Parts: sequence; C-alpha cells; structure tokens
Amino acid sequence: MNDELFERILVPIASPEDAEATARAIRPHLDAGTTLIVTHVTRGTDAETTIKTGRDQFAGATYETFSDILYRRDLEFEWVTLEAREVTEALVDAVEMTAATVVAFTPRDMDTWKQTLAGDPGNRLIREAAVPVMVFPNQQS
Repeated sequence: MNDELFERILVPIASPEDAEATARAIRPHLDAGTTLIVTHVTRGTDAETTIKTGRDQFAGATYETFSDILYRRDLEFEWVTLEAREVTEALVDAVEMTAATVVAFTPRDMDTWKQTLAGDPGNRLIREAAVPVMVFPNQQS
C-alpha cells in the first residue's frame, strides 16, 4: 500500500463482533510499520469529543478481540477510547486528534428504521472526514 497514506489508520470498532469483522477484513491489506489507531466511542455528556483515560470493560473486551485476530509484531497499535455524544462527530474529531492519515472500517448492520432515525453514520463519516475513508465489506454478514 501507499506508505504515507496508510501510515496511521484510524479503525473504529463498536463491539467485539464488529472488532472481529473489521480485523479480518483489513488484515490482508496491512504492511509492516503501519500504525493502527483502534478506537471505540462511548456515550459522553459533553458536546466536545474527549479521549478517555483508561478503558471501560466493554471497550477493553472489544480491543482484546481486535488484537487477538490482528496482532503482529510488525504493526504498531494505539488504543483510543473516545467519549462523545455522537459517534460520527467523535470519529471526525479523532482524525485530527490522532493525526490519522486514513480511516478504515466495515459497515455496521443497520435496518432501514434505524438508518431513518439515526442517519447512516458510515455515509456521514465518508462525507465529513478530512482524510480518505476505506470501507471494507463485512464478510460475516
């Protein structure tokens, strides 16, 4: 892959199941020396996106699932738990806060009703992120 573009990849994961699907989807495309900024967003009360210190139990289990599948000595990992009211805004903010060069994720299963109420976070992330966004197919669906 392009060394500069794929230097620091922001990888949002929502749950252990999502972490597994995402890790399996991106694994064949990673080069040595890549930094994966693995992030999970928890519900915050403030309008600002903040990086939480420490990890809650759910985020920890989610990160563990991801690293079990994808751990390689030639990759760098950063674990970032974000606290925000809105997931897409948090991820857009995280691109700048972590100096990510690209975002990579697998789409979440959302039925039409949820998309109508919540909007489609993946599409919104693609439109609003200041860096390229790569969407990998979820092979588990």
